[in-house]
Amino acid sequence: MRRLYMLLIVLGLAGCGQPMQISTPSQTQVRSTQLPSDTGLSSTIATNVPSSAPFVQATAELAATTSLTATVESAATDPTAEATPAMTITATLTPAVIVVPLTRLPETNEQRWRAQQQDRKVNDPARIYIAPNPVTLWWYDPLTSQSVTIGTISGEFPAQAEFTLHGTQQEALEVPYRINGDFGLTAISEAVRERMSAAGYSQSVEAYVLRTADIHPK
Repeated sequence: MRRLYMLLIVLGLAGCGQPMQISTPSQTQVRSTQLPSDTGLSSTIATNVPSSAPFVQATAELAATTSLTATVESAATDPTAEATPAMTITATLTPAVIVVPLTRLPETNEQRWRAQQQDRKVNDPARIYIAPNPVTLWWYDPLTSQSVTIGTISGEFPAQAEFTLHGTQQEALEVPYRINGDFGLTAISEAVRERMSAAGYSQSVEAYVLRTADIHPK
């Protein structure tokens, strides 16, 4: 009996040395301790035992997370799961603009000669002019863009066109000439003939004379 009292006193003193704690049912649980029956006393000593609620709660959360992960993976691998419709993007393509530069065709020898004639006026039929004094008969070489002397003529000659010579702005008359056949010019320079042949003229050329005050129509 005395031992029992001493035990109760010790337990009381131990309780007084500890700060008072207020526990809730969720944090602690009461465990009853029965005193030995040989003491003749029937007493219950309540001891605080930490609750296992946090462990249970963590276990429940882990189980829920595992279940959710398993559900997502199952939906991703399940061929029978309803697929989310794919977004359709329609792109409007702008046709490319291809610029093809125009290739300038090479001019013919006749076109080069015509380019030297400004304000060209055709005489149809050819008009006869008279040169009382000798005048130079010229030929324009389209390959070298140079005018070369064929010879000199005087008297009557046909003019099939009238124009202003480009560059010098002089009035001129276009005169047809059969090579080594007209106006008494039957033996022109061999060098001039070779240049005419190189330009593609072997029978005749379109020559010209510069119009002067004493050249007049017939």
